[in-house]
Amino acid sequence: MKRIQVLLITLLIVVISLHGDEFTEKIDGFTTEFDDLKAKAATLDQFAPESFPGFEDLEKTNQLVEQLDFNNRKFKLLLAKYNLVTDNIFPLCREFASSSNKTIILQILEKFTGSGENNLKRIQRNLNHVLLKVSRIKKEIEMVQFNKKSKEIAKSIANAPGASNERLPLSDIIDLMSNELEEIESDLLEQTGKLEELEKEEKQRSDKIEEKNAETKTLKAEAAKSPNAIVRLIGRTLAGATELRVNGLEIPLLNTTRTMIYLTNTKISTLKERALNINEETIVLKERKKKELIEKLLKGVIVIFIAIFIVLFLTRISRAISKKTLKRIEQSGKIDAHRKQRYHTLSSVVLSFVKIVLWISAVVWVLGVLNIDYGPFLLAAGGISLAIGFGAQSLVKDIVTGFFLLMEEQFALGDVVEINGKSGTVEKISLRTIKFRSLDGTLHIIPNGEISIVSNSTHQWSRAVVNIGVSYDVESSIVMKALSSVCESMYTDTEWKNKLLDKPFPQGILSFGDSSVNYRILAKTGTGEQWGVGREFNVRIQKAFDENNIEIPYNYINVINVK
Repeated sequence: MKRIQVLLITLLIVVISLHGDEFTEKIDGFTTEFDDLKAKAATLDQFAPESFPGFEDLEKTNQLVEQLDFNNRKFKLLLAKYNLVTDNIFPLCREFASSSNKTIILQILEKFTGSGENNLKRIQRNLNHVLLKVSRIKKEIEMVQFNKKSKEIAKSIANAPGASNERLPLSDIIDLMSNELEEIESDLLEQTGKLEELEKEEKQRSDKIEEKNAETKTLKAEAAKSPNAIVRLIGRTLAGATELRVNGLEIPLLNTTRTMIYLTNTKISTLKERALNINEETIVLKERKKKELIEKLLKGVIVIFIAIFIVLFLTRISRAISKKTLKRIEQSGKIDAHRKQRYHTLSSVVLSFVKIVLWISAVVWVLGVLNIDYGPFLLAAGGISLAIGFGAQSLVKDIVTGFFLLMEEQFALGDVVEINGKSGTVEKISLRTIKFRSLDGTLHIIPNGEISIVSNSTHQWSRAVVNIGVSYDVESSIVMKALSSVCESMYTDTEWKNKLLDKPFPQGILSFGDSSVNYRILAKTGTGEQWGVGREFNVRIQKAFDENNIEIPYNYINVINVK
């Protein structure tokens, strides 16, 4: 019996010894890990952002980002230390609380429950401090970014059209208000999402506080009921740390969340009120714009009517002045026929130019009265002119050629011309084309750029050229005497003398034909008079030849009877 008791005591001593070695081995590993985390935290504190040179020179946002990163790292180390104590060291001590090494366990727990720097409550206080600092830095970063955005918006508003005292058009004001309303709606959507997240966070924090409070009560109750001093000490320490977390961290964070919810609700209400005001103002402005549009339309109709009336009135006056001037020119005896034709031509071109100038001036005046910016129209006109310059070179060529035709006085209205093998009387000259009608009534229209050779039969003066064929049986002296008599009679006739610029004369024998001797008379006449003078010469020559028995040869057949 005694041997059995001794054996049991020996076995118990061996078990206790083995358990002690296992506890010591495990606790040494955890303690070493704890000291390593403590060393890392101490090293991290040496590299705080504020301790580095040039930190104050950084932008505010960059400073806050550096501080946020530093505190997040510090929080991870503190949390690792806290979890190591609560998840490993305390459970191990609770496991071996009934062993004979209570003194050793209490000595170890003294390190984490006493008044030293490794006290779990102190670690919790540090965690509270770092987490609150992280939260504060995040809010400060958000505030800095918000202030920066507000300054940018204020700057853009200050630089935007309408920031000056000048009154903007209603359409621009409506566009600005529409843009503002879009920004408000976007901001409202963002704030609504933020409010939902904050309310969700508030619910989670409230539940977490209730959970931690329940956990604290449970720990205190277990500690009070346990007969083991180690279990009581661990329970009290965990309950105290949990209370510190609730009172020093969770409740302040919950209060901050509730404050943010209140501010967000206030901002949402302000945004909704502003959106409502903008909608009401937009409706009023649209009504004003509608009225102004109607007034502007009526004003435009009246102005356009006045412009058309003025243009037509001035055009009529210009035409009357032109007609009156041409009438005086026609009645003037000091201006020759060629000059009169030139004045008719220039009058037609000038009237066309005046019409163009009047219509362009009217359009510009209407745009100015209606407050329409005609700058874009001028740019468009410049672009169109450039396109015409490249794509309508023939039109430009016609206009340039027409300008030089008028400047060089190559022909005028009423002139008889031959152009490109076609002949006729000029009826109209413009900067682009010339219109002339042939003797049979055909109207020819030729672009000025296509004109290569112009033959003008009525430029300044003309000449009647009369060719006469006489029989070889008539002496030339008789013929010349008769022709000279005809020229003298024409020059002395008052009806025809005004149409002759010089005394006509016979040139003599021009050539010898197959059956006639050809003579010629030249008579210098006024423009366009050569044809009438030539016909009169033919009449008088025939009469003179009849009186002097001068034969004009013609084809005939002699029949000879041979017996």
